[in-house]
Amino acid sequence: MQIAPKRFFDFCASHVPLLHAIATKPGDVSEAQVRQLIRTFSDTAEELPETTWQRLLELGVLMPLEEGSAHYVMAQPLHALIEYLHDDALPTSPEIIQGYTAALESARKRIVTGVAAFDALSVALAASEIDHTLRRVQEDLNATHRAVMAEVGRYKADRSSVSVRERYMRIVRLMDQFVHPLVEIVRVDGLLVGTLNELDAALSSAREAGVFMELASVLRNERQIRVLRRRAIHTLNESRKELQPLYDVLRRSSSIAHGASLALGRLRPMKLEDWVSNYVPQADRATVECPPTDAVLRRTIHDVVAHPPQQPPPLSMEENRETPADYVRLLWLNALPDALRSELPVKDLTGWLVKSFPEKGTADALLGLSKLLFDPDLQVSFKHAKAKAYRTRDGVLEATTISISKP
Repeated sequence: MQIAPKRFFDFCASHVPLLHAIATKPGDVSEAQVRQLIRTFSDTAEELPETTWQRLLELGVLMPLEEGSAHYVMAQPLHALIEYLHDDALPTSPEIIQGYTAALESARKRIVTGVAAFDALSVALAASEIDHTLRRVQEDLNATHRAVMAEVGRYKADRSSVSVRERYMRIVRLMDQFVHPLVEIVRVDGLLVGTLNELDAALSSAREAGVFMELASVLRNERQIRVLRRRAIHTLNESRKELQPLYDVLRRSSSIAHGASLALGRLRPMKLEDWVSNYVPQADRATVECPPTDAVLRRTIHDVVAHPPQQPPPLSMEENRETPADYVRLLWLNALPDALRSELPVKDLTGWLVKSFPEKGTADALLGLSKLLFDPDLQVSFKHAKAKAYRTRDGVLEATTISISKP
């Protein structure tokens, strides 16, 4: 049934504590539990509990778990809204992101087929589905980040209410089951980015071929792809940075606790006499045979003091008249900008460098390029074309064409 939006939001605004209490209940809730929450969080002077209960059902806030059941669940859109407003998010599993990736790949294939058949309607429907899926991917990744930050906040706020093992299992669960697998999916060479690149190419072909009913939807999808490609890995890397220190600390604490439990487990069946004989140092029973006398001590000290010293290492007093190779390279690098200015403009900087100094190796050529590219007095421009190969004395450089014009 259709629900009046104003009536729905007015009810939600006046019953925020009640709705949050229902949303935080794990699983479903019974009618008795809901009525108890109504008496606890609602103002009975303003509205009768029975009226509140009826409005929860009429406005679709609570949905029966099955037909005729006395157990209810909160409507999922409202539940998601409350989680968003209270920053109570659940992490997204890698399987869900993989499902979104499969949906995007299916939509991409429909766009390719629609462009080939010049079917603008198919492209429009696929673009609408892509828009919805991309939004859900970004929302779920943000929810994972919020869940990580909330768990880190709970860990730092209260470390005494739960055991080390429980804290360790919570952090390890987030790191191993959610963050690490999601990073593998959304990284630059991962599954999601590869699908987004192919989808971007399909949308570009539809836009260039003019196979669309509304250009704005295609452009919106392209913008969403750019944003998602950039923000997805950033969001998860931030989550990993927050979790990694806690993960390392708790792993060490868990290892120490595990070692202590093993030691106690081995000591428990032993008798006290066995503890003493096996693990207690027997310093009180140690006997010293032949203690050193004064004569022995004096002789030892004399041997140390009168020990002949070693000969000092020989120092070469002859000066090496060869100029150091690093100094020669430095002089060449400092003179390189002046040598280039005399031949400006240069259309191919790398080619000029290799031809002008054929005796230089690959390492020196890279140093020369860096010196020229970062010279503040030179106007450098790059040509976005296929990389060219330049042969040096000991290798090959591959670079795009770099030109330098006159100032």
